[in-house]
Amino acid sequence: VYVSIAGDWLQGPYVYYLYSTYGFGKGDIGQLFIAGFGSSMVFGTIVGSLADKQGRKRACITYCITYILSCITKHSPEYRILMIGRVLGGIATSLLFSAFESWLVAEHNKRGFEQQWLSLTFSKAIFLGNGLIAILSGLFGNLLVDSLSLGPVAPFDAAACFLAIGMAIIFSSWTENFGDPSENKDLLTQFRGAAIAIASDEKIALLGAIQSLFEGSMYTFVFLWTPALSPNDEEIPHGFIFATFMLASMLGSSLASRLMARSAPRVESYMQIVFVISSASLLLPIITNVGFDIPLFVCMLCMYCSLNNL
Repeated sequence: VYVSIAGDWLQGPYVYYLYSTYGFGKGDIGQLFIAGFGSSMVFGTIVGSLADKQGRKRACITYCITYILSCITKHSPEYRILMIGRVLGGIATSLLFSAFESWLVAEHNKRGFEQQWLSLTFSKAIFLGNGLIAILSGLFGNLLVDSLSLGPVAPFDAAACFLAIGMAIIFSSWTENFGDPSENKDLLTQFRGAAIAIASDEKIALLGAIQSLFEGSMYTFVFLWTPALSPNDEEIPHGFIFATFMLASMLGSSLASRLMARSAPRVESYMQIVFVISSASLLLPIITNVGFDIPLFVCMLCMYCSLNNL
């Protein structure tokens, strides 16, 4: 699983940079990013159900294949090819955040392991997958692009190799599992149930709005950090900067788990603090008005530190 996750993290620091080296402006790159996010949004509503019906192992293999194809498209400077790659990447992201966890939970229960082990597994997965693996991926990408001068497409080739290794491991060592047939419902029924749940409890709607607003600021941040740190096409160590972001994210996750283990503050008060810190970090480069380097970089570290507090 971690090999497959590395295939995802390797690409993050260099997507914008690669598009800019092909001569695309911020507008065209923005459209490519929106296509990826939109693809993930659309397919994210159906991939979980399809994985339950067709098999979670098969869905995880599909993730690897889809992302490898997305990486291959990065060799082309053609806008249409890159757009196809973004759509494929969105599909792969949807599978990454649904099929793997579903397979793990089903396999855990099928083997009769103790339930408390599951939370421990997920805790370690977050620390290693979203922390250590992400940091190492950023550093490895920086080695390929800056130290070895292999060009901005090199991390995508490396990601494809890791994904191929992960697919081979999944294919050879995983067993197949499916969702409970009695719980399988058509997509329209699922949407109807979700709409009823939202309409019947305003707290669900408010929680969704809060999460969406925070994620919206994060996705804007993900899109703009590269041009913000190099407004005049300065050479910056994208992989190293990304690894620093992921270190801040891991520290935020560790800090959140320690704070939440205490009886105080209440969750509501705690999340208010998180949002205040996040807002302040985004305001930092505006109110300082002394250039983009240090204040914006500190802002980004604070934002990523707050990310895993959700």
